[in-house]
Amino acid sequence: MRFVIRALIPARLRRAVRSRIDARYVTKTEHRKDVKDALWEVQLLRKEVVALRGEVDRMRQAIITPPKAPAPDPRGADAHRLATETADALDRLLQNEMLVWQAIDALRAELRTESRARETVAADAE
Repeated sequence: MRFVIRALIPARLRRAVRSRIDARYVTKTEHRKDVKDALWEVQLLRKEVVALRGEVDRMRQAIITPPKAPAPDPRGADAHRLATETADALDRLLQNEMLVWQAIDALRAELRTESRARETVAADAE
Protein backbone atom coordinates (compact mmCIF):
# COMPACT_ATOMS: atom_id res chain seq x y z
CA MET A 1 0.00 0.00 0.00
CA ARG A 2 2.85 2.36 0.82
CA PHE A 3 4.41 1.70 -2.49
CA VAL A 4 1.20 2.55 -4.28
CA ILE A 5 0.84 5.86 -2.39
CA ARG A 6 4.46 6.76 -3.06
CA ALA A 7 4.08 5.98 -6.69
CA LEU A 8 0.80 7.85 -7.18
CA ILE A 9 1.43 10.98 -5.01
CA PRO A 10 4.35 13.22 -5.89
CA ALA A 11 7.02 13.70 -3.20
CA ARG A 12 6.52 17.45 -2.98
CA LEU A 13 2.80 17.03 -2.26
CA ARG A 14 3.50 14.31 0.32
CA ARG A 15 5.99 16.59 2.10
CA ALA A 16 3.55 19.50 2.08
CA VAL A 17 0.78 17.36 3.55
CA ARG A 18 3.12 15.81 6.12
CA SER A 19 4.50 19.21 7.19
CA ARG A 20 0.97 20.57 7.53
CA ILE A 21 -0.09 17.59 9.66
CA ASP A 22 3.09 17.80 11.74
CA ALA A 23 2.50 21.49 12.35
CA ARG A 24 -0.75 20.65 14.13
CA TYR A 25 0.94 18.34 16.63
CA VAL A 26 3.65 18.93 19.19
CA THR A 27 6.81 16.99 18.67
CA LYS A 28 8.29 14.86 21.45
CA THR A 29 11.22 17.21 21.95
CA GLU A 30 8.94 20.24 22.25
CA HIS A 31 6.69 18.32 24.64
CA ARG A 32 9.69 17.36 26.80
CA LYS A 33 10.87 20.97 26.84
CA ASP A 34 7.39 22.18 27.86
CA VAL A 35 7.25 19.62 30.67
CA LYS A 36 10.71 20.66 31.91
CA ASP A 37 9.69 24.33 31.85
CA ALA A 38 6.50 23.55 33.77
CA LEU A 39 8.43 21.58 36.39
CA TRP A 40 10.93 24.41 36.75
CA GLU A 41 8.07 26.90 37.28
CA VAL A 42 6.45 24.61 39.86
CA GLN A 43 9.73 24.37 41.77
CA LEU A 44 10.17 28.13 41.63
CA LEU A 45 6.62 28.69 42.88
CA ARG A 46 7.18 26.13 45.65
CA LYS A 47 10.21 28.13 46.84
CA GLU A 48 8.19 31.34 46.79
CA VAL A 49 5.35 29.75 48.76
CA VAL A 50 7.82 28.50 51.38
CA ALA A 51 9.30 31.99 51.65
CA LEU A 52 5.83 33.55 51.96
CA ARG A 53 4.84 31.06 54.66
CA GLY A 54 7.97 31.96 56.58
CA GLU A 55 7.12 35.64 56.25
CA VAL A 56 3.54 35.03 57.45
CA ASP A 57 4.82 33.06 60.45
CA ARG A 58 7.28 35.84 61.29
CA MET A 59 4.48 38.44 61.10
CA ARG A 60 2.22 36.32 63.29
CA GLN A 61 4.98 36.09 65.89
CA ALA A 62 5.39 39.86 65.73
CA ILE A 63 1.66 40.28 66.38
CA ILE A 64 1.63 37.75 69.21
CA THR A 65 4.60 39.32 71.00
CA PRO A 66 4.32 43.08 70.56
CA PRO A 67 7.50 45.06 71.09
CA LYS A 68 8.03 46.55 74.55
CA ALA A 69 7.06 50.17 74.80
CA PRO A 70 9.88 52.49 75.82
CA ALA A 71 9.72 54.09 79.24
CA PRO A 72 7.80 57.37 79.17
CA ASP A 73 10.00 60.44 79.04
CA PRO A 74 9.19 62.91 81.84
CA ARG A 75 10.10 65.78 79.53
CA GLY A 76 7.45 64.57 77.08
CA ALA A 77 4.77 64.57 79.77
CA ASP A 78 5.86 68.06 80.86
CA ALA A 79 5.79 69.28 77.25
CA HIS A 80 2.29 67.82 76.82
CA ARG A 81 1.08 69.54 79.99
CA LEU A 82 2.53 72.87 78.86
CA ALA A 83 1.02 72.51 75.38
CA THR A 84 -2.39 71.75 76.88
CA GLU A 85 -2.21 74.74 79.23
CA THR A 86 -1.10 77.00 76.37
CA ALA A 87 -3.98 75.80 74.19
CA ASP A 88 -6.49 76.46 76.99
CA ALA A 89 -5.08 79.94 77.62
CA LEU A 90 -5.12 80.76 73.91
CA ASP A 91 -8.71 79.55 73.66
CA ARG A 92 -9.76 81.82 76.54
CA LEU A 93 -7.88 84.73 74.94
CA LEU A 94 -9.66 84.24 71.61
CA GLN A 95 -13.03 84.00 73.35
CA ASN A 96 -12.36 87.25 75.21
CA GLU A 97 -11.27 88.94 71.97
CA MET A 98 -14.52 87.77 70.36
CA LEU A 99 -16.49 89.28 73.24
CA VAL A 100 -14.61 92.58 72.88
CA TRP A 101 -15.34 92.76 69.15
CA GLN A 102 -19.00 91.92 69.74
CA ALA A 103 -19.17 94.75 72.30
CA ILE A 104 -17.51 97.15 69.82
CA ASP A 105 -19.98 96.16 67.09
CA ALA A 106 -22.89 96.65 69.51
CA LEU A 107 -21.62 100.14 70.44
CA ARG A 108 -21.22 101.08 66.78
CA ALA A 109 -24.76 99.92 66.06
CA GLU A 110 -26.06 101.88 69.05
CA LEU A 111 -24.17 105.01 67.97
CA ARG A 112 -25.58 104.69 64.45
CA THR A 113 -29.14 104.44 65.70
CA GLU A 114 -28.60 107.46 68.02
CA SER A 115 -27.13 109.53 65.19
CA ARG A 116 -30.03 108.59 62.91
CA ALA A 117 -32.48 109.53 65.65
CA ARG A 118 -30.76 112.92 66.08
CA GLU A 119 -30.85 113.50 62.33
CA THR A 120 -34.53 112.65 62.26
CA VAL A 121 -35.29 115.00 65.17
CA ALA A 122 -33.20 117.74 63.54
CA ALA A 123 -35.00 117.26 60.23
CA ASP A 124 -38.41 117.39 61.95
CA ALA A 125 -37.46 120.53 63.83
CA GLU A 126 -36.68 122.42 60.69
